[in-house]
Amino acid sequence: MNVRSSFEELKVSMGPRVKEWKFMFLRIRKNPLALAGLVIILFFAAVGMLAPVLAPPPPGSLGVFKIPKDMEINVLTPNPTPPTLRHIFGTTDQQYDLYYACIWGTLTAFRTGLTVVGISLIIGLLVGTLAAYYGGMLDEVLMRFTDIIIAFPGLILAMALVIAFPGKIPINLSMLFVVIFTLVSFVLLALRPSKKLLLVVQALLILSLLSILYYPLSLDLTLSRLDKVLISITLVGWPGYTRVIRGEVLRVKNEDYVEASRASGSTDFGTILKHIWPNTVYPILIVATLDIGSIVLSAAALSFLGIGAEPDFADWGQIIQRSRAWMSRPEQLIGNMHTFLIPGMFITSFVMGWNLLGDALRDVLDPTLRRR
Repeated sequence: MNVRSSFEELKVSMGPRVKEWKFMFLRIRKNPLALAGLVIILFFAAVGMLAPVLAPPPPGSLGVFKIPKDMEINVLTPNPTPPTLRHIFGTTDQQYDLYYACIWGTLTAFRTGLTVVGISLIIGLLVGTLAAYYGGMLDEVLMRFTDIIIAFPGLILAMALVIAFPGKIPINLSMLFVVIFTLVSFVLLALRPSKKLLLVVQALLILSLLSILYYPLSLDLTLSRLDKVLISITLVGWPGYTRVIRGEVLRVKNEDYVEASRASGSTDFGTILKHIWPNTVYPILIVATLDIGSIVLSAAALSFLGIGAEPDFADWGQIIQRSRAWMSRPEQLIGNMHTFLIPGMFITSFVMGWNLLGDALRDVLDPTLRRR
């Protein structure tokens, strides 16, 4: 009897959530383009997860993202070969397998897009919220710094950062933890959180200071060329999210429900977490979904210019970069078009899928549009 009553209570409490999920899936089903975008992304996700099965690494491989080379054919000719049963997508110059590069390049694309968008989203959300919610001098300092970064052409600045970053960076972990926990403490003091949370952060800060005195931790951080690309695009991309979330927070921070939360004695942290972010985060999530495709394009452009991933790395942009010699020769363009057409189709489909999915999320998540 008790089990049945508990089940009934759970069913009643979960009822509204189940209806919301049904409504969201119904909106997606009614939009054929949104459904197509979702199918495309799920297809690429399946390809990425099944990459070890679809394109198993050859024996003795130095890494799963290292494109294998057909040495037998390379002895005969270094030029690309068209698709055959041995290489179903053909090969590039020096006989790098194009099929292996496209399959494992799917994981590289997901890593590039999701990593850059995730970190940029977190930075933009925090900086934009603090600037808009508190205003004044803090808003001026944060937004002027944001404007300085936006003033530079994004791709040019990313290129400069990729070239400027060293391959190995010495990091004092103890000092890094001190800086992080100090910044978190100041942010929490501004947001007025619970005393327990603040005490935990301050205890971690004290432990970090003690580690500097008694047992300093340090390491050398080695960055690959792709790591440099991800960091550079992140440093260039977060200001766009900051401006979007700042505008949304400015729009809602003086609404009646926010004022009521303050009047009831809620802390700034609680007000932001319970009332401001739930009503402002939807536009930035939509922008982030649409940006995944453009970020993959930017990374591919850097690889095409020769400053992206390593020459033998499974990356779509890097593969197209290897076909530049055959693009500029009209007499060889048709015979070697597979070297840029196949990876180009992968990039185009991937970007189009995220763009269509972003439009679907706008219809589903935006509270001003979803009930129309």
